[in-house]
Amino acid sequence: MQRGTGPPVELPGFTGPLDLLLYLVQKNDVSIYDIPIALVCDQFHDHVEAMEELDLEVAGEYLWMAAWLLQLKSKMLLPRVREGEEDPREELVERLLAYRRVKVLAAMLHDRDVVRRLLWSPAVAATFVPQETEVDWEDVDLRLLARTYLDAMQRFRAAHPPPLTVAPLRFRLRDTMRRVYGTVSREGSMALLRDLHSRADSEEVVVLVVATLELVRLGAVCVDQRRPFAEIYLRPGSKPLDEGRLSLEEEARGA
Repeated sequence: MQRGTGPPVELPGFTGPLDLLLYLVQKNDVSIYDIPIALVCDQFHDHVEAMEELDLEVAGEYLWMAAWLLQLKSKMLLPRVREGEEDPREELVERLLAYRRVKVLAAMLHDRDVVRRLLWSPAVAATFVPQETEVDWEDVDLRLLARTYLDAMQRFRAAHPPPLTVAPLRFRLRDTMRRVYGTVSREGSMALLRDLHSRADSEEVVVLVVATLELVRLGAVCVDQRRPFAEIYLRPGSKPLDEGRLSLEEEARGA
C-alpha cells in the first residue's frame, strides 16, 4: 500500500496497542463512539511501521490490533445489509472505554500515592523471614498437578497468541474502480461473476468486489441480474465517475 508523504510520525511512549489507539482518537479530536476507522487504521499502521524502521521491538499485540483495524476498515467499506445491523466498531469502542476508565483510575491512585508519600514519611518495614514448609510428596496427586500445569499452559497460550504478519495490499482500490468503470463505459456491460472466476488471486477478488460496491454506491454503475444465481451484469449508472471525489476519498482511506 503506497502512502503519501506527510509529517513524520511522533513516537511517544505507549503501554500497549489500546494506549496508542486512545492517543490517536484524542489526537484527531473525534468521538470515541464514532471512530473514523479508515483514518485511525492508517495512522496506527504508520506508527507500527515507524517502530519497525527505528528497530524497536513491535510486540504481537500491536500487530494483532493492526490486523483487526484493517478488518474493521474493510467491513466499514461494505454497505449495511439491513437497518439495525450491529456496528462493526462496537467491540472496539467497548474496549477503549474500559481501558480509558482503568487509565483514569490508575492516574488517580498514582496521584493519591504521591500525596501520601509527601504527607507521611515511610514507616520502617519489619523484617519478615518466611519459614520453609516441608511438603510430603506422598500426599501430592501427580495427575492433578499435571492437569493444573496443562491448564496453566493453555491459558498462557490463549493470552499470548503468536504474532501476525500483516502483508501490504498488492491491489489498489482506485485502480480497480477505474478499470471496471472503463470496461462498463466502453463495452456497455460487464459480466461480474465471469470476471471474478477468472481471477486466481483471492486478494484481487476481494478488491474487485469492494470496487464494484463503491461504484454502485457512487452511482457510476448499476447491477442487473435477471434471475437468482444467474450472471450479474454491470451497466453504466446514472452518474459519471468523479475523479476528484475519488481522489479525495482515497486520501481519506490512505489507499
